[in-house]
Amino acid sequence: MEEHAPRFNLSIVSSDVEVGGARLSAEYALSDEEIAIAHWWVLINCEEVKYWKELHLSFPEVDGDLEYHNMTFTNYFRTWMDMIKSDDNPNWSHELLLLAMQLQQARVYPTCTVNGVKFVSEERDNKRRTQNSGVMAKGHGLDYYGVLHSVVELVYAEGMKVHLFKCRWFDTGAQSMKMDQYGNLSVNTATSAYEDDPFVFATSVKQVFYFDDLARGDAWKIANIVHPRNIYRAATLGVTIPGPEADAYQEPDAVGIHDVATVRENNVKHGRVLRIRDEDSTFIDVDPNEETDDDSDDELRHRLPDINSDTEEDSSDDSDYEP
Repeated sequence: MEEHAPRFNLSIVSSDVEVGGARLSAEYALSDEEIAIAHWWVLINCEEVKYWKELHLSFPEVDGDLEYHNMTFTNYFRTWMDMIKSDDNPNWSHELLLLAMQLQQARVYPTCTVNGVKFVSEERDNKRRTQNSGVMAKGHGLDYYGVLHSVVELVYAEGMKVHLFKCRWFDTGAQSMKMDQYGNLSVNTATSAYEDDPFVFATSVKQVFYFDDLARGDAWKIANIVHPRNIYRAATLGVTIPGPEADAYQEPDAVGIHDVATVRENNVKHGRVLRIRDEDSTFIDVDPNEETDDDSDDELRHRLPDINSDTEEDSSDDSDYEP
């Protein structure tokens, strides 16, 4: 981390996140639509933006219509932040103005250290003897389990950075998650869900270690939440440690989890449909029959405004997004 990195007074900006490893190839780069979704997700989940969300929902033309709210809030928020910056509004801040502006870059990395705990992308984790790709995020009355696909670093003006995990979530249905008499949660890792809702703040997840469920076999894994102890920030100890490439806390003996191709095949075989995580009441519904022009995976899309409509598509092989 940069020694004199600027500090931003915003709940979603954390100095406890350090990305690591060479940036991932263009294969992992976010599309323009994924960048729009990521930016929108950051806005609706930022505590400091809550006032403006509720204000927008109260407008007569919105009248609580969540779909219309999701489609138009990004542009309204940008306009508001620019117009009232000199009005001494208590709900305005310079950081919110930066957040409302167009993204400068969207970088993608394979590893990330959060509060001393190292997370590694699923693709890289599969090549290691240790397991650091398992994740769990708490929702409203439901915990979501999955694996880390990639670490996303959204860079706003003045170098303000927001870190997200792009995850592959397992299905949370009753047929895909089982609790035994001893309180052990077993997850069917050959399933997937919430494919249109892959993002979560890097600071809001817990690391999970998956090991074989010998009773159920096949793709069933028992999820064990990691509780690392004796983790301290180097600044607190007054010592110098290696950069983010150095190994942090790791769980040994990785256990195989089905790859994406196998998961998709199993989902089709069992007639499973995509769903949106119920982490926030403002998530929009997705039509599973919606036709897209995407590849054979037929990824479902959020209906969001294209915040990059006036930009040219980056044709380079680098994983940065350049507006």
